[in-house]
Amino acid sequence: MTFPSDISASLLAKAVDQSVDGIVIVDARQPDMPLVYVNAGFEKMTGYSAREVLGRNCRFLQGEDHNQPSIEVMREAIKHGESCVVMLRNFRRDGTMFWNEFNMSPVKDTAGVVTHFIGVLKDVTARVEMLTHLRQSKLALQNANQQLSVLALTDGLTGIGNRRHFDEQFQALLSMAQRGKVSLAALMVDLDHFKRYNDLYGHQTGDDCLRRVGLCIAEAFQRPGDCAARYGGEEFAVLSIGMSAEDLRQHAQQLCDKVRALNIAHLDSSYGVVTVSVGGVARIPKRDTSAASLLKLADTALYEAKQQGRNRVVIS
Repeated sequence: MTFPSDISASLLAKAVDQSVDGIVIVDARQPDMPLVYVNAGFEKMTGYSAREVLGRNCRFLQGEDHNQPSIEVMREAIKHGESCVVMLRNFRRDGTMFWNEFNMSPVKDTAGVVTHFIGVLKDVTARVEMLTHLRQSKLALQNANQQLSVLALTDGLTGIGNRRHFDEQFQALLSMAQRGKVSLAALMVDLDHFKRYNDLYGHQTGDDCLRRVGLCIAEAFQRPGDCAARYGGEEFAVLSIGMSAEDLRQHAQQLCDKVRALNIAHLDSSYGVVTVSVGGVARIPKRDTSAASLLKLADTALYEAKQQGRNRVVIS
């Protein structure tokens, strides 16, 4: 770099010495590359006086933290006589850590041989802490949004999927079944005489009953491609891709048996315990098959199960 003739060496020295950034020069010709110059900015930034550090290698600023990836970047730059900009965890004389954006450049003689390296230290601790805080805030917001998404798709009482979740999964699984030309099964499950149960035992006991039955349904249909949800009130809905009508009938009957085996007393039911009626359909959907049409068939089958005496399965 060429300076105007009216810029004296003493002015340059003053400018370097009075820079708010730390400026250091090391001797590249000596084995341990000792410091031969530090400015006042360095002294203020680190708490070390020039008298304490001249003749020492800069590594003392890393304390015991010698495994920083940036240090290896610096070593490679020194080895090849190149410039580099790295971020370093450094320590002041009092032991406090600060983030140092270190810009290092070689100084060459007329023959092109590196004789020194000059380094500029910039304390960017405040900037790093701000960015860290922003990243943490962003992560916290993402986690909160993820939790809200989960809550938006979860039934607050039973902990299984809600109707919104079921409707979204229905469209996705229907499209998958249409593309793959595989069967899609839909079940509607209704607790028998649940209004009587609530009237007899109270809503708090009724809520507990819904939770237990909901868990039983979710456990019965938990394969990949299954979806169990509370559809509303005492009604639950299930989807299962790749299940034939016969397999669906067997799984639905097992579900009926498991709910009855919960042995939840229901003295206002002819069975003496809480039971469910199940209606279902299994089809290889055509391109024009809609979720609503499949659900209507399952709902019609559920109605037939109730008409036949409840606590049973009807698959259309």
